Order: sequence, then C-alpha cells, then structure tokens
Amino acid sequence: MQPIDATDKRPPFKKIASSIRAAILTGEFEPGAQLPPGRELSEFFGVSPMTVHQAVRSLREEGFVTSRAGSGVFVSEQPAAPVSTNREHALSGVANFLHEMGQLKRLRRAGWLFIGVPDPETVAEHSFRVAIIGIALATLEGADPNRTAVLCLLHDSPESRIGDIEAVGRAYVATSSPEVVSTHQTSAMPDALAEVFQELVRAYESEDSIESQLAHDADKIETLLQAREYEAFGHHDTAEWQESSTVALRTEAAKELAAGIVSTTPREWWSAFGKSYSELRKASRGARKPMKSS
Repeated sequence: MQPIDATDKRPPFKKIASSIRAAILTGEFEPGAQLPPGRELSEFFGVSPMTVHQAVRSLREEGFVTSRAGSGVFVSEQPAAPVSTNREHALSGVANFLHEMGQLKRLRRAGWLFIGVPDPETVAEHSFRVAIIGIALATLEGADPNRTAVLCLLHDSPESRIGDIEAVGRAYVATSSPEVVSTHQTSAMPDALAEVFQELVRAYESEDSIESQLAHDADKIETLLQAREYEAFGHHDTAEWQESSTVALRTEAAKELAAGIVSTTPREWWSAFGKSYSELRKASRGARKPMKSS
C-alpha cells in the first residue's frame, strides 16, 4: 500500500480506498488475504478509525473486500450484480449496458430547473460537449486528447442509475459511489471489457492524472458555456453558475479557455453570417447562373 498524498484534494477515505484497491489489483493483497486490522491501517495512513471504516465500506460495496464477524476484512472476488436471465448471446450484457446508456439521452440536468429552465439539456447532450471541450483542453495542455475525451464521455455514466442530483439535493441524499455503480453496470460484460469501463470511471473519479483533471475542468467549462447560453436566451440568473464553474477550474488551459469564452457571446459564431446573409445569397445565385453561349 502507498501512503496517502497530502496534496490530493479528495476526501481521505477515498484516498485510502484507492491505495488499498491498488494493492489488491497489483497482487500485494491476494484473493482471500486478510487486510491489516483497522488500528494498523489507521496508524499507517494517519487518520481516524472512522475514516478507515468509511474506506473499507466503500471497498466492500465495490466487491473488493468482505467482512467476517469476529475475524476481520478479507480480499474477495468482485461479485456479480443481478443481471437478466436472457443470455442468448455472449455480448448480451454489452447490449444491455448500451441500452442503459441510452437512458442518459432522456435524463435532464436537474440543476437548471432552479432558475426556471423548463426543458434543460440532457446528461448525454452535456457529456457530448464535455468530450469536445476535453479534446481542446488536452491539446492546449499537451496531454492525451483521446484519453481525456473518453473520460469526459463516461464521467456521468453512473447517473443512468443514481440520476442527476443537483447540489441542493446532495446535502440530503447518499448514493453509492460511481465506482460501485460502474461495477454493477458492467457486471454482465466479458471481464476484459468490463474492466475497461470500470477503470475509466475509477480514473475520472481519482483525479490523479492530468487527463482526469482536464476532464473535470471540461465538465465545468461546459456548465459555463451552457449558463451563458441560457442567459442569452432569456434566463438571466446564471451568474452564480458562471462564477462557480470558473472558480473551480484547476488547469491553466481551462482557465485560459474560460477567459476566451467570457470574451465572446453565444451568438457571435453565427452573427457575422447572419449580417451578410443577403450578400451570400446573391453570390450563391450568381454562381448558379448558366453561362450564355456565344
């Protein structure tokens, strides 16, 4: 196990869970092995026993460990979540996952309802532009645009099960972690494919790579763009969304892009064409006129 990084901004229990999870995945703790007692883990990581308990509970929900009363905590195989009995094809689990992702095309982003947007964009629509932004940010930052874009696409995939919970609701509602949801979403897939999706969700949540940090910034940048668009279309009370999205940015590329966005308007990209519409039509008609024969 690796000690937790004091500069890592995640909650301590998440950092501890990541350290133990990595030790399990690399074989330091083999299946069936017993984890060190909670007191030892508390001393090793320099946290309270309650924080260790939270980390172990998270790993238990993900299926990495099991608890035995009076004996301790042991490494286990990931359990299979309940799946359909219809397994006529080897890839039916993949098909079911893809149908589930379609739910994101119907799931509205709930936070915008607070400012009276009657028909907010869907989670899928949000995620599409987050991925486009991720490509731009990664290129500007010198990171991997492909990796960043994939993290962006999947960053809200667990919401097909837990929904889009606005900031006000998060103060009252507890849900399983995205890593747990991803494990269940992909449990009926071939193992190699399931691990790809699960690893991407874990990587996004960990924020321990530049691509993951850029993906989180892309999420905020998309909210900034959407807030400015709603404002331009008549929903004027978006200043709080714009400010919170900008303040949360971590990478220099994202901060620069946010400044560029604020310097423009949502209509600017097409307004120049609109102003010259008559001239464009005249030029188009002239180009279509047949040549006179001599």
